[in-house]
Amino acid sequence: MHEPQPDTVEARIVEPRIVEPRIVEIRLVGNEKTRDKVILRELDLAPGDIADPAAIEDGRQAVLDLGLFREVKATTHAVDGGVVLELAVREKYHLLVLPRIDASSDSDYSYGAQLRWSNVWGLNHRLNLTVEKGKFPNERDRLEETSARLGYRAPYIFDSPYELRVRLERRERVTPIIDPVTNEVSDDSFDETFDHFEIGAARDLRGNRPRSGWILGGALFWQRQDTEGEFAPPPDGQALALVGTADYDDMRFHVYSETGRRFNARVELAAEGVASDYDYTRSTASYFQSRAIGNVPHQTVHVLGSAGVLTGGTGSRNEFSLGGSGQMRGYDSDFLEGNYYYYGSLEYLRPVKWDWLRLLAFVEVGGSGDDREGLRDGSPYADIGVGVRIRLSWFVGVEIELGWAYPLRGGEGANFFAGGN
Repeated sequence: MHEPQPDTVEARIVEPRIVEPRIVEIRLVGNEKTRDKVILRELDLAPGDIADPAAIEDGRQAVLDLGLFREVKATTHAVDGGVVLELAVREKYHLLVLPRIDASSDSDYSYGAQLRWSNVWGLNHRLNLTVEKGKFPNERDRLEETSARLGYRAPYIFDSPYELRVRLERRERVTPIIDPVTNEVSDDSFDETFDHFEIGAARDLRGNRPRSGWILGGALFWQRQDTEGEFAPPPDGQALALVGTADYDDMRFHVYSETGRRFNARVELAAEGVASDYDYTRSTASYFQSRAIGNVPHQTVHVLGSAGVLTGGTGSRNEFSLGGSGQMRGYDSDFLEGNYYYYGSLEYLRPVKWDWLRLLAFVEVGGSGDDREGLRDGSPYADIGVGVRIRLSWFVGVEIELGWAYPLRGGEGANFFAGGN
């Protein structure tokens, strides 16, 4: 006889379900200039959404990535029916008049002023007006130059994903004559005038927070060059080009440093007879990546690269140049120049006592179609350098750099560089 088996009871452990509260109100604190809709667009949260800590942090970082604030804090406060999300910001100074000074040890220098309005009408529109005058006794392309530049960018115009871009520039230059036999600068010169105008639009395809992805655009770019003087060659005339741009942006802003990557590409195309006196195609691309290293805040390593090539054109001058306080800082201004170029750099930055003051060490490599040593094979040059980079966090996008760079091939010894943006 079989004995009866006991009933089998299956025990189930049900973990309690955690229900996130919902946002019942969003409060913005500290934005005296910036309009609420600019912040809320980046925050990408609204009353009724779940108060997910990860989504709140992503939105906070997206607001900080605007570059308009010294600090962004997000806190939640429990109330009946959910939480109140409070976003407190500390705004930077948005309207600035700044002196501009660039100098190098080869006696080239320029000075001027810049009006920078980084938050026009509180909409994160950006207006830059720059006036500069400089003397360049050791450059081959110019002896003196006076310039005025006006730029305006209006992202998310009329609350759409489109951006309006306008740029206007005029340069008046005293240009030296190059002896065709010796390839040296002669004592004669002539006057040149350059006028540029560009208007275009771009479509922001980035939908996530914090934002990352592509921005695609197009524009019309008009340029004209005139000459005057006893030794002046015939003018180049004018050209109207169609422009295409593609930008990939995945950068995170940390007030005193950035991390992430950025890629930019641009193509200009003009055809003779279509509002243009000549054909040309100009293509450029650049890449930047910043990575935090170690446990020291704002200690970063940067990888930079860029290249460009011009086909067609008038052939009256070299399109690209390297050397001076911008790229290839160990060489004199325009030491490398030609109708194509390539450039790469590795930078190390580490705060020195204060986060706003960082030690800079770098190595650069670059080349172009011609150089001061008479070689036209595009072979690379390189330099190493040390200096400091100063970021003034009270202001939008103000950074100063100065130091010394030493050429590893050719050149004339250590070069002092100074500049900023």
